[in-house]
Amino acid sequence: MNIKSIRIIWTFYTAFAVPSMAITLSCLSLNIESGLRLYSIIFWFKVATLSLMFLAVNSYKKHEYFYYYNLGVSKVKLWASTLSFDFFIFLFLNFLPY
Repeated sequence: MNIKSIRIIWTFYTAFAVPSMAITLSCLSLNIESGLRLYSIIFWFKVATLSLMFLAVNSYKKHEYFYYYNLGVSKVKLWASTLSFDFFIFLFLNFLPY
């Protein structure tokens, strides 16, 4: 993946980065308070919210996919990389020692 593709994917990710990070930080605070006892519930909550964001952004930005496709990035590549990046940040932050 080249720098151009990463910039294009980052531009796509910024459409839902703020709500996603807010959910990740709220999950992190719940994990800190519960001491990882609620991790399975928090994990599935994050998966559910990522799914809802996928549906919302997918319907909101459905006309913009041609823009990204013309720049050489497919819809699958956009979603796979952004959801993977967001979920990696979630996992990384939740398993940091507090």
